[in-house]
Amino acid sequence: MEEKQWIGMGLAIMGALFWGLSGTSVQFLENAKHLNVEWLLEVRLLLAGLLTILLSYIQDGIRIFDIFKHPKDFGKLLIFGLLGIALAQYSYFKAIAISGVGVATVLQYVAPTMLIIYLFIRYFKKPSLPELCCVALAMIGTVCIIMQKGLNLSAFNEDALFWGLISAASICVYTLEPVELLKKYSTSSIVGFGMFISGILACIVFRQVASEAIWDGMTWLGLFTIIILGTVVSFNAYIEGVRRIGAVQGSILSSLEPISAALFGWALLGNEFTLVGIFGMICIIATVFIIAWDRQRQLKRDVLEKLNKEEIA
Repeated sequence: MEEKQWIGMGLAIMGALFWGLSGTSVQFLENAKHLNVEWLLEVRLLLAGLLTILLSYIQDGIRIFDIFKHPKDFGKLLIFGLLGIALAQYSYFKAIAISGVGVATVLQYVAPTMLIIYLFIRYFKKPSLPELCCVALAMIGTVCIIMQKGLNLSAFNEDALFWGLISAASICVYTLEPVELLKKYSTSSIVGFGMFISGILACIVFRQVASEAIWDGMTWLGLFTIIILGTVVSFNAYIEGVRRIGAVQGSILSSLEPISAALFGWALLGNEFTLVGIFGMICIIATVFIIAWDRQRQLKRDVLEKLNKEEIA
């Protein structure tokens, strides 16, 4: 394997592990330090957005502001920021507070299955057999996770399911909405402005000035993990890793996020999972591998069809 591949895999793994650690830090700050979700959302979006914009400016200069010259593109940026980045993070934080980082993170990975269903409803894109398997696995996995303490209504946590699936739906927006923008502008500038503008609007909506937290060294360390390691470093490491190894391998390695989140939550915070819950996690994480394999298979088929057409011509 080439050195480029090894470095790319390392960067993608680093990004996924830092995402998992970031979620564990959110649970720690919410439960142990009583930090409120709204304040955390405002600070994370503003600081991470500003740092990402600065990094983008260092790379591309004044060109990063070109998007503000085009109202239609700016509108798409607002949708991406509000319904993609901000809502995904807010609902994720809420899900962590209710169900713990492992469950909340795994529920986010229902997003690829949601995309399959959305594309079928919106564009009548017939799902392949592997995609249908993913839909079934995601449904089974979600039921197992939410009802892991017993198959009875008293164990059913409606709030955890609601915020977890809202988070997954926001990931779909995060995935689909910026596609056209990324053809015109740099990734870091889109994400940076999306975060920063959403942070300003979150401040206007929530007006949460006081953190209500117990401030000590561990609180600051948790914030550093969430904002710097779990947002700025992880995002840039993962994107650079995907650039080196490709989207298919990158998506497979991203499945380390829910695994690392569950392990960090178990090792550092004492989160517990039943066998039913673990089975549900495996079902949902398996969808990432199935979708990645299916995409690779379709890509190879398209390449072969193109080569055959060129030979016939």
